[in-house]
Amino acid sequence: MLADLHLHTTESDGTLTPTQLVQAAQRIGLSAIAITDHDTTGGIEEAQSAAPPGLQVIPGIELSTSTDAGDEVHIVGLWIDPHYAPLQSKLATLRKERVSRVDAMLRRLQSLGIALRHEDVLQFAHEDVLSRSHIAAALVKKGVVKTKQEAFDTYIGQGRPAYVKREKLTLEEAVGLILGSGGVPILAHPGLLKDLSILPRLIQAGLVGMEVIHHSHSAEQTDYFSQMAKDHALLPSGGSDCHGPGGKDELYIGRYSIPWSWLEDLRAARNNRIL
Repeated sequence: MLADLHLHTTESDGTLTPTQLVQAAQRIGLSAIAITDHDTTGGIEEAQSAAPPGLQVIPGIELSTSTDAGDEVHIVGLWIDPHYAPLQSKLATLRKERVSRVDAMLRRLQSLGIALRHEDVLQFAHEDVLSRSHIAAALVKKGVVKTKQEAFDTYIGQGRPAYVKREKLTLEEAVGLILGSGGVPILAHPGLLKDLSILPRLIQAGLVGMEVIHHSHSAEQTDYFSQMAKDHALLPSGGSDCHGPGGKDELYIGRYSIPWSWLEDLRAARNNRIL
């Protein structure tokens, strides 16, 4: 029995609907998945309704935070309560800011002579869960670039001419919202971080786990973060971080999963805290 605790759907920047993602997990033979879309819980109910017997769908979220130095740190929340009012209020604010950011980036692209409209981006996204990935997809369709990666490298990546910074939560805000919703906060893909000096601060805020397995981690990094988790009394977690075919990465679902015992340890930590 294997689990993938980091997956995205069309509710944020994935290319598989929640139902399609559940179907893919079933074909692969996974026993549990977590829906961890960016800034929305919109795909959870559909995925849970579509799940066949024998496949658990864990309600989750992925929140972006910013450190004092401006570095971006992602926190995954597992077993959250999607109806927790303070979380939903903050998510609504974050989604509104996403729309404003995309419009600002479109204005910058237009100043560069690229006539991309809001409606062009909406062909690839929901109305309020917009991201740079959706802009990249629209640029590919318009023929401005050949690939989404080229769009980031040339126009919308950090430091590029159409990039606009997005407001993010603090580390403590993200962890606190997840804990408040009854969830388990997990540090996502630590191998992508430039600096892990924020780990004590996260632990102080209530961090429970760390993604040891992730598609960006080498075998050496997996071993390294496994030991780091033990040293800091954090529970190991992980998943594919799959965004679907034609998404921002390869189709990773089924290639990166965690042992069932890890899921049970995370579930027990959650149950022990809320009982």
